[in-house]
Amino acid sequence: MKVAVVGAGYAGMALAWFLSQNNVDTTVFDVGGGASHVSTGLLHTAPGKWANPTWRGAEGMAATTELLEIASKERPCFLRNGIMRIAANDVQREKFGGDKLWIPEGITVFSGLYINELKKVCKNVCFLNQRVEDLSELNAFDVVILAAGSEVSRFVDLPLKRTIGQCLLCRWKERLPMSLLSNGHITPTEDPDLCLVGSTYEHTKEPDPEKALQLLDVCAKFYPPAKDFEVLEIRSGVRVSPKVGYRPIVEKIGPKTWVFTGFGSRGLIYHAMLAKSLIMNEILPL
Repeated sequence: MKVAVVGAGYAGMALAWFLSQNNVDTTVFDVGGGASHVSTGLLHTAPGKWANPTWRGAEGMAATTELLEIASKERPCFLRNGIMRIAANDVQREKFGGDKLWIPEGITVFSGLYINELKKVCKNVCFLNQRVEDLSELNAFDVVILAAGSEVSRFVDLPLKRTIGQCLLCRWKERLPMSLLSNGHITPTEDPDLCLVGSTYEHTKEPDPEKALQLLDVCAKFYPPAKDFEVLEIRSGVRVSPKVGYRPIVEKIGPKTWVFTGFGSRGLIYHAMLAKSLIMNEILPL
């Protein structure tokens, strides 16, 4: 069996890993970038404004943690130091039972490093820096999995909504031991001198740098030192999520073609769990 995976973000790399573990002839097509590479990497089971438990959260958390540990054999890709959620209004204070909600199981993921290190352990997978323009280019493969986030829309019409997210790579004076989450968020990176500040939610065609720079003012409201962060870089990516609900789209759209997309801001919690299910329950039995 020959399998083509289009996309090498969270979703594509998880698929590549599970295929490699089953000795499947796999080729991954990707031209770099994408939302996964610039994500601020918050992994926990209570996303969203009200911190409600997410669908299959514990299962997803366990699957992702296993992949993180595999990818971290040579270089640590994450911090298991918890996440502090800080209430942004009275409704959240009532929901959280106070000004703060401590998430002890929360993990901060160094997203770009995680993807790169996971690529190293995907033995016998061919990674091509190549853009697929048309699915006919993949006729030689027995199975094609479209896991390219917003780029999947070039191949198939799906009920997806598109959101631009921007974050700031900043230099800070003092490293925090954990991530802070409120209306914005501040996360450590693998470099102790640098942090990521995010994220915007923009429903526009192009990112607005001014909105990104406003993130410092947003975060300074719950962490005052943020106002003195030195901005080194503005990063942006496009998230896609279902128009209704939050569950990712995992569907067969042709005799040999699957779509694996629509993760939105929940890519970290779901990518490993759903990739394993797709490979073990649908692809390998073919």
